[in-house]
Amino acid sequence: MGVKRNGSWWKLFMGGLLALSLLVSVGFLLLPKLVYRWLGGEKFRQLASTQLSSVLKTEGELAPLSWNSFTVESDGFSSRSDAAGPWLWKIDKVRTGISPMLLLDRILRFPEITVGEVNLAPGLKPNSLPPAVQPTEAKPAEKKSSADLLKEVQIGKIMVGRFSLAPCAQTEGWGVRGIQAVIQPGVKGTEFNLKGGEILCPIEELGIVSLEQIQGRYTDPQITLSRFSARSKGGGKITASGQFIPGKNPQGQGQFNWENWEIPGGKIGVGLFEIPAKMSGEFQLQEVQPGGPVGQGAARLVGARLEPGQGSQTILGLLGLLAGDTRLQRSNPLSKAQAQFSVQPGMYDVKRIEAEVPGVLRVVGQVRVTGNNLAGQLQLGLEQGLGAKVNNLTGGECFRREENGYLYEPVNLAGTMERPQNDLEPKLKAALKRTAVRTTVDIIQKATGNTDPNTPAGAAGQILKSFFGPAPK
Repeated sequence: MGVKRNGSWWKLFMGGLLALSLLVSVGFLLLPKLVYRWLGGEKFRQLASTQLSSVLKTEGELAPLSWNSFTVESDGFSSRSDAAGPWLWKIDKVRTGISPMLLLDRILRFPEITVGEVNLAPGLKPNSLPPAVQPTEAKPAEKKSSADLLKEVQIGKIMVGRFSLAPCAQTEGWGVRGIQAVIQPGVKGTEFNLKGGEILCPIEELGIVSLEQIQGRYTDPQITLSRFSARSKGGGKITASGQFIPGKNPQGQGQFNWENWEIPGGKIGVGLFEIPAKMSGEFQLQEVQPGGPVGQGAARLVGARLEPGQGSQTILGLLGLLAGDTRLQRSNPLSKAQAQFSVQPGMYDVKRIEAEVPGVLRVVGQVRVTGNNLAGQLQLGLEQGLGAKVNNLTGGECFRREENGYLYEPVNLAGTMERPQNDLEPKLKAALKRTAVRTTVDIIQKATGNTDPNTPAGAAGQILKSFFGPAPK
């Protein structure tokens, strides 16, 4: 009897387990089928169009959905051409799948959404919000719809093959083209990883910059940038990291580093000389004020050469003409060219400037740029023998202070960045004129053989020389 009881109990247990399994299987099959039917219907497509329009702050429509088992495809989503909102979206070729096991718990999960291409353009009504995102008054509870079949929607990650944004007024002329993106929403924020493609810059000297990577996290309203890396068309590289809050009153702190980056115009020199070079350096962004960034950093010129420029367009060119020294008339590599700087809204302070061509020239000082206006003072040093020659040719007026093998002359800067001015140029031009007249008179007197002041030619020469001061000793 005991055996029969045990056998009966076992049969009862197995029968109950089989019945339970059958119920679960039916539930598993029926519930996904109901959800599947709803997902493939027109109501879901309309609901998805509304939700996408709300999230993207536009008015648009999702193309018809094509389901194959638990995988769905669509030609994409497009904003209407007259849609309200700041941006018009065109999203092409969307494909994703769902997790059928989670449907039993009424959770719709998309493990991975792939998007072929996203193009963004400025909207025609940027100051108007579409109805889907307009603030509305609270409404009494309505009868539940088929959408209530779901209690949660989850997204694993979104992969975009190509993202482009045309330069426009809203972006102040900036844009991007052909960027690949991986976006992963999460509890602690949305992780993003962008790579490839190009950054379109409104600054003519920069042109198109190749993006290597942008990696970080967005937790409303802050963007945490863990890595930014890009290269210029000339091979320069810039990296950055920090925390930023975009908007009408942006905030931010961060670190920027650049290597072998091109100087706008290819040369630097504020009218004193021409220095073709590239630049490396670092900048610490401390804060962003309404008028612009605040921070400080340091910069170094790479591959820099000191050049006189054409004719007498620069101070170095004038010195070369005046002294006739070939060291000032040729291109010389700089052994050192560096400075520290600080940035305030509308103002740049460049301090501790130091540049040197050993045995020829040395420059130290500081410069301030306010708006486009230039001010500051540089100490221009010439090698002692060269400086003594220029001192002699200027009648002892310039290059009088000696320090560490150089004779120095203070040069005060003024004017604008496009038209820099300095107070040394008129002194050198006056000395150049005096030297030219004396040389011409000496040539005439030697040609005629009349150097005696009592003769007409000799007297004329003495009078001309007196107009331009005594001859250098």
